[in-house]
Amino acid sequence: MALGVSGLIGVILRVIGVPDWRLAFAVPAIFTVVMWVGFELFGPFLFFHPDERLTPGAMAIQGELKSVGLYTALLTTAVVLCVLTTGVNPVANVPIAIITYLVGFCITSIIGSFHTTASLARAAQDRAQAEIARFTLEAENARKTQELEEARALQLSMLPSAHPDTPGFDVAHGMRTATEVGGDYYDWRVDPDGALKLAVGDATGHGVRAGLLVASAKTLFQTGAPNAALNAEMRRVSDGVRSLHLPRMNMALTLATLSPGRARICAGGMPPVLHYRAVSRDVAEVLLEAPPAGQLARARYTEKEIELTSGDRLLFFTDGLPELRDEKDDLFGYERVRDVFLHAAPGVLQTIVDALFAEADAFRGARPPDDDVTLVAVAVR
Repeated sequence: MALGVSGLIGVILRVIGVPDWRLAFAVPAIFTVVMWVGFELFGPFLFFHPDERLTPGAMAIQGELKSVGLYTALLTTAVVLCVLTTGVNPVANVPIAIITYLVGFCITSIIGSFHTTASLARAAQDRAQAEIARFTLEAENARKTQELEEARALQLSMLPSAHPDTPGFDVAHGMRTATEVGGDYYDWRVDPDGALKLAVGDATGHGVRAGLLVASAKTLFQTGAPNAALNAEMRRVSDGVRSLHLPRMNMALTLATLSPGRARICAGGMPPVLHYRAVSRDVAEVLLEAPPAGQLARARYTEKEIELTSGDRLLFFTDGLPELRDEKDDLFGYERVRDVFLHAAPGVLQTIVDALFAEADAFRGARPPDDDVTLVAVAVR
């Protein structure tokens, strides 16, 4: 196309009386080819970035200035090529110089106009798409926030709002969630024989699926057979969790039955239960090693029985407490849990929960918790 344009210019020059064919054809050919190819190669220089917030007028002015600058560089290149290849200096021939300059400037203006128009259209399209994306994202975030708040309200409504009223035992509890919908769970019920049965659990992960797992665990726990063995209860919960078919979702769980003088404990995937013995003023660990409910089809769960005396304390907690990290990425640790519990256990029961949360807050500093933390403390009267 460039050669066709240059040939047309050569014919025009011959018609108006330019006798030298080099001036008539060679010079316009060099100018046209350099201009056309130059603008195709360096055309992106004329584009405007979508982030440039320019008015159409400012964009047009800058586009023209860029076009003239590029044209001047290409014009100089064309003159040098004319002198080197034909020996003709077009600048010394005023008519040829004027015509080639005008032709080059016309090409520059046309291509520059195309680029400016394309830049304006593309910038407008990008801004429109950005606005659509922003509105879509805001609507999606609003929808998700509402769903999570509803799920959070549902989860919290499933947790007991009062302490169990059973002779011989007092209970204090507390929970802090790391996200809108946590995966921790605690619950209680009283069997017909008066025994207090407790459940403390930790569902895998957070979010809506963890909330669903908590709801299922609560249903399975509350509908358990009266006075049933704890290992049978754990097996029942495990089978129920597996029946949900939630990939990579399971429930770490501790079940305990408290009756005068003793406690029976069964657990899977949970931290040890801490037992403060008032007589010796020390803390013992009750650790049962078994997989979380729902993880294995044929998991075996066992029970441990411990003796209780007046003044004893039991602490059930989820791993969000010992695995809490501070701003230096250090762990809170099981030893720290044990030490705070030992120091607070002889006092008022609620002091145990308050002291552990206070120590945890002081330890982590400004770093937000990575996991839910649930505490259930029991005092033997």
